[in-house]
Amino acid sequence: MSVMSAAALDPLTEDLEQALLRLEDDWERFRGASLFMTGGTGLFGRWLLEALTYANRLRGLDLEITVLSRNPQGFAARAPHLASDPAVTLLAGDVRDFVFPDRSYDLLIHGAATSAEETFRGERPLAKFDTLVHGTRHVLDFAVRSDVGRLLFLSSGSAYGASGLERTPETYAGAPDTTNPDSALGEAKRAAELLVTCYAREHGLECVIARCFSFVGPFLPLDIHYAIGNFIRHALWDDAVTIQGDGTQERSYLYMADLVVWLLALLDRGQKGRIYNVGSDRGIAIRDLADLVRSVVAPGKPVVVLGLASGSVGNEVRNRYVPDITRAREELGLDVWTDLETAIGRTAASVLRTVRI
Repeated sequence: MSVMSAAALDPLTEDLEQALLRLEDDWERFRGASLFMTGGTGLFGRWLLEALTYANRLRGLDLEITVLSRNPQGFAARAPHLASDPAVTLLAGDVRDFVFPDRSYDLLIHGAATSAEETFRGERPLAKFDTLVHGTRHVLDFAVRSDVGRLLFLSSGSAYGASGLERTPETYAGAPDTTNPDSALGEAKRAAELLVTCYAREHGLECVIARCFSFVGPFLPLDIHYAIGNFIRHALWDDAVTIQGDGTQERSYLYMADLVVWLLALLDRGQKGRIYNVGSDRGIAIRDLADLVRSVVAPGKPVVVLGLASGSVGNEVRNRYVPDITRAREELGLDVWTDLETAIGRTAASVLRTVRI
């Protein structure tokens, strides 16, 4: 799909319609439900809110969503239609010490962590660790007090460390390098997962853990440490698509519209106490990714390989970062529905549409 043909559509509406249909058997879980979300104003949260409010309008779900945000005003400026949606209530606070609303909730999605922008700007490892671990403990105390029936924790593939496997399964017992401070994110995710598991046992919470890998789609930042975002920016506006490293590292990318289906399906019917990898199992070398972005967005532009030291995800060096998703496929019927070429085209088209607006 070329950018020109994709730009003629409204990619987001089409994506939300596909998500609505793929989750047709799951929406009853959300009918009349109350949902509390942390991390609701980041990339994942934005997509979850888009999908949930869309389904709420079209399916008449009578859903109530409370979204914790450190900066509600900033989110309202970026997404006024979500901030003003009658189903959405923005709650100002930090995940580590927010004041508990005095009410119960049926469902909870916990995704709050140090933001991608803060990571890019060099947030201290201890700050990342504290936000995740202390924040998760605070959220779990809230879940117990609010009698939450079911909780989805958004973890990360960084919890595996540098596995070196072609595709990393949930049964892999490796871990990040504890002698490397840059492994703080992965270690914090592991600690948070343990907290979730302990609270589930002690308090009877139904908890599901999603270990999320790499993604692409509308709203993805194009100017931080995401290789695919940088490549799309280069293809749209620069003279060349530039690879900082040698291009041999392997990644995989799930489209955001597919991701939102995975996460809501996990919240509805993932097995409690279970970890699920979330992502695409279709690996691609970074050099080939740059070539693909160029061919979709700006055919004819050169690809330049600088060959600098690189290969990091969350600041941990690893050559391959691709999940095995057999568990999600076989247990929940989830899949990679959107091919990478289409995902790149839709992402670039959404950027161009936003620029025109």
